[in-house]
Amino acid sequence: MRLSAFDLVVIVAYFASLSAIGIYFSRRQNTRSEYYLGDRGMHWLLVGGSVLATLLSTITYLSIPGEMIRYGVTYFAGTLMVPAMVPIVSRVIIPTITRMPITSAYEYLEKRFGHPTRRLATLVFLVHTLVWSGLIFYTASIAVAQVAGWSLLPTILVMGIVTIFYTTAGGIRTVIWTDNLQLLILFGGALAIPVYIAFSLGTGPSEWWRTFSEAGRSGIVLFSWDPTVRLTLFGVLLNILAWEMCTHSSDQVAVQRYLTTPDMHTARRSLWTYAVFRVVLGLSLAFCGLALFAFYAAKSGAPAAAFQKEVAPVADRLMPRFIAEQLPSGLAGLMIAALLAAAMSSLSSAINSVAGVISTDYLRHHQGDSLKWDKVIVVASGLFGMTVAITVNYAMERLNWNLVEMTGRLNHIWVGPLASLFFAGVLLHRASQAAVITGFVAGSLLSLTICFSRISFMWVVPASVTFSFLVAFVASYVCRPPVREHVAPLLYRTTRA
Repeated sequence: MRLSAFDLVVIVAYFASLSAIGIYFSRRQNTRSEYYLGDRGMHWLLVGGSVLATLLSTITYLSIPGEMIRYGVTYFAGTLMVPAMVPIVSRVIIPTITRMPITSAYEYLEKRFGHPTRRLATLVFLVHTLVWSGLIFYTASIAVAQVAGWSLLPTILVMGIVTIFYTTAGGIRTVIWTDNLQLLILFGGALAIPVYIAFSLGTGPSEWWRTFSEAGRSGIVLFSWDPTVRLTLFGVLLNILAWEMCTHSSDQVAVQRYLTTPDMHTARRSLWTYAVFRVVLGLSLAFCGLALFAFYAAKSGAPAAAFQKEVAPVADRLMPRFIAEQLPSGLAGLMIAALLAAAMSSLSSAINSVAGVISTDYLRHHQGDSLKWDKVIVVASGLFGMTVAITVNYAMERLNWNLVEMTGRLNHIWVGPLASLFFAGVLLHRASQAAVITGFVAGSLLSLTICFSRISFMWVVPASVTFSFLVAFVASYVCRPPVREHVAPLLYRTTRA
């Protein structure tokens, strides 16, 4: 596809608006509290939108339609479990975190267990987040390259440089405001494709669903005792619930957003906002996959079942292909902006959070009041993510995973074990540093075993967080417990509200 002048104007305007927001907020960046937490004055609606835009990267934006096309509706059904995690996180974790004057979520672990636990958690977070950044760079670059005909390296460079610039300049306020701008573009892109297909085919959702059912994609496997079965409804529901609980409890990328709010009640509203938006956008993307399946099935003229076999290996690339081949000038530019938005919102949040953790957890005794080194770390984090993306590109050429499976295996290794540190800290009064680290190691070994075996990726997070927590619980009765009075203010029942 050769982009029209109008498409280029749309993309350039998008980049310019992000840079302008960064420049606008750069004048207010005088303290680390402002740079990383917005002086704890962000609105709950903006924070909720920012969390969604951050966690919904290009990987998710492309993988949900691709998953629908290749494997059916089972994975999407798990999205309906997202609101179920809100009462748990909002009652157990958020009150504990938001009452403390902290910048990094891992400061809680030092207060609760000691410095080694904090260092372990920050190291895991840094590795996890930088790999995640690389996966986002890779996914977005492949999609945009397919649509616009750009090569991989220039796409990574342009996207990375613009993201690093506005994130470095404006801090967390810029990240949150640009996240919400990007979220609007994401919603617009997810709605544009089904609407365009409806007008092109002259058919609607009921006809699309009939075609989808004829291809055998509407069935759902409810449960299986075989752990190698790729997806079951029970497994997906458990996987989504576990991932959401773990991420919103222990990942600095998400927790940092809740720390930007004025108080616990505002943070809870932000979490509910995220959950509602997440279900709506998940539904929109699944609907987008249904529309794309119907469009290309009609275009092929083959029987639905035969078409399904033909399209399955390239399902993740159908959305970029549709943008490149079908959308008119201007609308194609908007969709490219949506793909970039999905990536850049996650990238800006990732590198800001990485910088916050490094600055707070590693350099706090070696810095003055200047933000110079904080901004250097932001730049370095972005450059490292770009390097990982190029490495991932070579690795993916040799694997047969789709985007959902790639994320479920490579990016979820430590999600459960890391979260278990927080759950044990809040819920287990006898848990000591030795107990929770034992649980973390045990859960990590189980997670690695699942990730690189024939066992379905949907068990990685629920199995590892459960096993980590149970081992920590047992070990807490073997290891010497902490002094009850010292840990009492950091436990769940003392923060109930």
